[in-house]
Amino acid sequence: MKTIVQWCFFSLFFLTHLAQGASVEPRATAGGLIRIQIKGVPNEDVTIISDEYVLASSGTVSLPYLPAPVRLAGMTGQQVADKLAKLYKEAQIFSDPVFIVRVDSDEIKDRAKRYVHVTGNVKDKKNLQYREGLTLIEALLECGDITDYGSRYIQVTRGGETRSYDYFSARDRSLQLRPTDVIFVQNRPFWEGRPDKVGP
Repeated sequence: MKTIVQWCFFSLFFLTHLAQGASVEPRATAGGLIRIQIKGVPNEDVTIISDEYVLASSGTVSLPYLPAPVRLAGMTGQQVADKLAKLYKEAQIFSDPVFIVRVDSDEIKDRAKRYVHVTGNVKDKKNLQYREGLTLIEALLECGDITDYGSRYIQVTRGGETRSYDYFSARDRSLQLRPTDVIFVQNRPFWEGRPDKVGP
């Protein structure tokens, strides 16, 4: 009888500890960082999509090729991975993508609030520390500039809304960035030309 009681006590302790461990699993939050890796797709797309992303204040994030920002706030890394795989398959972008997602801590989340995320066809994808007056062209140049495969039309997502800016427009280049902005340089279509100089 004593053995049975001890076993029941041990089982209860183990289950309680397991539940507590599950309850503290990190979840994506607005302003927080998530690290995404993708497998099972062409190497070029692995390079473009696998990166660190900052969630907007709305709890959403813009990802390459998806037509609209994706709401991820409140999800664990595995839930994010499952959702992204489903979205890319439903959009018929990839047939069988595999995502590995890490959700970072609140400490990193607080730092992320002061970063601008640059991804896509740039020489060095990174999170740039935000500073007052940081412009679109400065952010791109600090990431090594757009590559030969990058489009001149740069996508900037802010607060869940994405707009396109022309790399060769002086006005668009001087766009003042804000913390948590996401800059995405999409693939350059074969018909897209490059002017000889920057226009107005």
